[in-house]
Amino acid sequence: MGFASIAPHLPWLQNKFQLNESEMGLLLLCHAIGAVTMMLFAGRVIHSFGSCLPVVVGGCLLILLLPLIFWLDQIQFIILALIIAGAGIGTMDVAMNAQAVMVENGLQKPIMSSFHGVWSLGAMTGGATATFALTFGFTPLQHVVFSSFILMLILGVSSFSMIPYGQEEKAEKSPLLIKPSGKILSLGLLCLLGMVAEGTAVDWSAIYSSSVLGASPSQAALTFTIFTMTMMIGRLTGDWVILKLGRVQLVRYTALLGAVGLGVGLFLGTTFSAWLGFACLGFGLSNIVPIMFGQASRIPGVAAGTGIAGVATLGYCGFLLGPPTIGFLAELIGLQGALGLIVIFCLILGVFSPRILNETQVINN
Repeated sequence: MGFASIAPHLPWLQNKFQLNESEMGLLLLCHAIGAVTMMLFAGRVIHSFGSCLPVVVGGCLLILLLPLIFWLDQIQFIILALIIAGAGIGTMDVAMNAQAVMVENGLQKPIMSSFHGVWSLGAMTGGATATFALTFGFTPLQHVVFSSFILMLILGVSSFSMIPYGQEEKAEKSPLLIKPSGKILSLGLLCLLGMVAEGTAVDWSAIYSSSVLGASPSQAALTFTIFTMTMMIGRLTGDWVILKLGRVQLVRYTALLGAVGLGVGLFLGTTFSAWLGFACLGFGLSNIVPIMFGQASRIPGVAAGTGIAGVATLGYCGFLLGPPTIGFLAELIGLQGALGLIVIFCLILGVFSPRILNETQVINN
């Protein structure tokens, strides 16, 4: 919900500072720099302090920095705020997934996709409230301040229910700096492709609808909201589908759905087709990250926090690569053509991920 409160307002931020696509891509890079930097050390932090404290600290960093992005008038300070907010996201992301793994292992049944479904519920809520705010004339700052207040309440209540330090699962000592290799590397590369596509949809869907298709601010925000809504539905139903089809088949079919749907939506080039295309992409990407994170946490001899941090680090490199890559491509071939790169990535996931997943011998169908 936190970052989704920002994403629909990115066209406003772009217009405020008169940024072209490549400059906007570099700006969007900043939060990923902070996230990836913290993820490199997250495994050791969790091993030393448990996963509860990093969730609270990372959440507070994110919540406090969000309003500053729309309050500050100098771009260099906005860049700094994005980096620090990204550090909060990176810290929180690994730690709360480590919490989720302990719950899943205790229940002894798939539930990771449902956890990520609630993450998508937050993203959809942030997008929906932004659409509402833009429709009724509220400024981005007013909307983000309201969202931050709600987020602080949620973080305060949920912090009392987390598993405290001392109840983490034991494994090998985590290294100070995560260097993905072996099975972590294989899963991380798949996660990277999925998160490039997901990050691109988050950062560029509203901008694409606004600048290329001429959609109104509320229609552009709705493109983002539809994407997050189908992500949420796909994740909330993902655990049930895994029991029926298995993880490998789920990744194969949904990735191909995302490729075909977005490809058709871009080809038709209308606001409605954009809604349809990003809806299919949301379904297609919904279970990639939960599956990779969940399996990385169960690699024998590797601490859950270390496995998740390794895969998450590579995955968030997708957020590092995605925004500037799309921005630079858009300068050359237009934003509509640049988004075709996501279609290619989804095709790669659908065709090649089953082989890689089976070779790791981590994911059982």
